[in-house]
Amino acid sequence: MSSHPYGDHVALVLDACPEASEADVVAAFRQYEEEFLIPPQDSIHSIIRTLQVNVSPSSGAPAGRASAGKAPRPMKSVERFDQLSGDDQNVEITVRIVSHNVRDQTVRGEQRTIAFGLLEDLPYDSASPSTRWEYKDWAPKQELRSGSIVRLEGASVNEYQGRRSLNVNQSTRVVVLEEGSAPVVAPGEPVSIADLPEDGTVCVVARVLAVRPDVIHRRDGSGTIDVVRGRLADGTGSVGFLSWDPVELEVGQLVKVDGATVRSFRDTPELNFGRTTTIEAYHDASFASVDDLEAASELSIAGLRDGARDVTCVVEVHEWQKRTFTREGQERHLWSGRVADPSGQCRMSAWSELPFTAEDLPVAVRLSGVRVRAWQGVPDITVDEAKQVEVLKATPWDETIDLENHAVEVDLDELANGSGRVGVATEGYVVSVRDDSGLIYRCGECRRVLRDGSCTDHGAQAGNEDVRLRLVVQGDAESLSVFVGKDAALAALGLDMDRLRAVIEDTGAGAWVQSLRSRWLGGRVRISGRLLVDDRSSMFMADGFESIEEDGSLIATEARAAWGVA
Repeated sequence: MSSHPYGDHVALVLDACPEASEADVVAAFRQYEEEFLIPPQDSIHSIIRTLQVNVSPSSGAPAGRASAGKAPRPMKSVERFDQLSGDDQNVEITVRIVSHNVRDQTVRGEQRTIAFGLLEDLPYDSASPSTRWEYKDWAPKQELRSGSIVRLEGASVNEYQGRRSLNVNQSTRVVVLEEGSAPVVAPGEPVSIADLPEDGTVCVVARVLAVRPDVIHRRDGSGTIDVVRGRLADGTGSVGFLSWDPVELEVGQLVKVDGATVRSFRDTPELNFGRTTTIEAYHDASFASVDDLEAASELSIAGLRDGARDVTCVVEVHEWQKRTFTREGQERHLWSGRVADPSGQCRMSAWSELPFTAEDLPVAVRLSGVRVRAWQGVPDITVDEAKQVEVLKATPWDETIDLENHAVEVDLDELANGSGRVGVATEGYVVSVRDDSGLIYRCGECRRVLRDGSCTDHGAQAGNEDVRLRLVVQGDAESLSVFVGKDAALAALGLDMDRLRAVIEDTGAGAWVQSLRSRWLGGRVRISGRLLVDDRSSMFMADGFESIEEDGSLIATEARAAWGVA
């Protein structure tokens, strides 16, 4: 009988490395566990790679360690994660701590506290794309906290199923270069919903606002998974949850949930409950009631995020159409249209006939338990059942919404950092006028801009003449790429198509763009329209563009007053 506790793990390593000795493998597991506090299930793949690459069968040295009398492996100093290989054991790298979470974990029957989260390389290089890796800190260090920039000396790489992560070992030295401000949350210590991290394991105390069974269809078509979905809320906000195991929860119940995992679905964080999650009744007489929490968690259109579920909001429906189509041999119906509230507008779709018709418009409705999908960052409310819609006698707001002229004023910095919006207006300073502004020609079939008289999909053609302006507008700290379409561009220029064409032919396209720079650069403008956001970029599509005349003397007086200069 073996005298070590690593039987199954040693057998797996020897299968992969038949020339290795059992003593070497046992020594490697023991070193990882005792020196680095890494359990065998997490160290096995690093040991295999190290044995395959660096250790001979007769070395007699633990994996990842030099043989007796040999110099220790030198420190490998890198700037980027992609410079590391799966068997690197003594790594120096400077990283930003994106998230840092602490949890209790049972390792070989012993309760241990470990930390885990995300690291980001190239923290001081804003010009290059950074990479994120997961990490584990097996002996949690006080120096690691979210937002910090640190240099790790003596970290090691772990590789599992082709995915690499970083181990911060007991012997790893942490040098803090910039302090982070986010606190480290101890296991079992509740955090407010507003302070949930981007990822990790958390504990929350919240009241159940919604709970319902659901089914997830496996992507490979092999079957379904029964789950439970719902929504929790506290005084700071609300969050959806997904439980992979049966749970006994009731609407209105106050619970403490420990060991839930934060994951993001599209743009929306969600709590995941699994077998290690504990849910227990909680008692707090001062905790907000269901009615108060439901009222506080009601969203406006501006607050909708892609992937949100169990959403409650009040909107006014202004357009509504029915579409019939055939799918898998069955005739189906989809209703859709535009809705608005004082914060903005978006689209709404319904898979069931709702208790109003196009003749009733505009109509105010309260939506409960609906979900949100987005196209180019612009939310689309999805109604699955008619019972999710309640027709109201009137809107809770006083003003009348004119959908065609409904533009909500939003600060440019807020707009640049948010998701897609429709029906918004903002102000800023023009800091760039692109060379490709002016007359363009579009493909008659797909409307793409022709390059040298040719469309990439439809070949050479004369195209249809069009006008556009491409600008960059700056706020206090952020900027937006702005596309001004034909009607808004001609209105801003004070020209019609014939006159614009004549001016550009007379001066030349380059000189004409330079005249726009002389006219607008540094000037303040107001733009209105919609902001489109996708994974690569954002673009403000302006259907309104106007210069704002400013009083230089007044600006100077305000600046002197702000800075206390006589």
